[in-house]
Amino acid sequence: MAKKFLLSDLSDKHELITEIKDILEKATLQRVAFMMVEKMKKTAGVAVKDVIFNMENGQSLTLTFRTDGDVIKTLLNKKNIPISKVMDYDDMPSFKSGVEELALKLKGNQSKFDIQRTKQRVVIPYDPSKRAPSKAKQMELLSAESAELDTLIAEKQAQLALKQKEYADLTGTSNG
Repeated sequence: MAKKFLLSDLSDKHELITEIKDILEKATLQRVAFMMVEKMKKTAGVAVKDVIFNMENGQSLTLTFRTDGDVIKTLLNKKNIPISKVMDYDDMPSFKSGVEELALKLKGNQSKFDIQRTKQRVVIPYDPSKRAPSKAKQMELLSAESAELDTLIAEKQAQLALKQKEYADLTGTSNG
């Protein structure tokens, strides 16, 4: 007798999920980088759970499980793809062949996905600390710096006058 499927027991350690992960890895020749089982939710009056498989090359496959273990919806990179085989938990051979078919779709879509990813524009996040200060603030900073430099120049000129006077005193006394 087949083991009874409980949607509430579905987690990333569940035997069905690990089996799906193994099938995906073998068929796509990629590792599953991240796997997440989301919380239970209701869709059209039926309790469902989404399981997201993120592959190492960036693609993601989302399977939506119903309470009896059947997959009712599949998303490849957040786009709905039709299920051509019945993915019924009670009929494991057809379930596995359906997962293999999804893996082949994932593998076949990899080149298109890579091209699309290279076309994406990188958005640099806005950092207000790196923004140039306003013109009024710049003028204020420059006037403060100018005042500091003026006092520094005045001090140095006073030191120079003092040194010149000492020099004149020393040269005047040695000549006389």
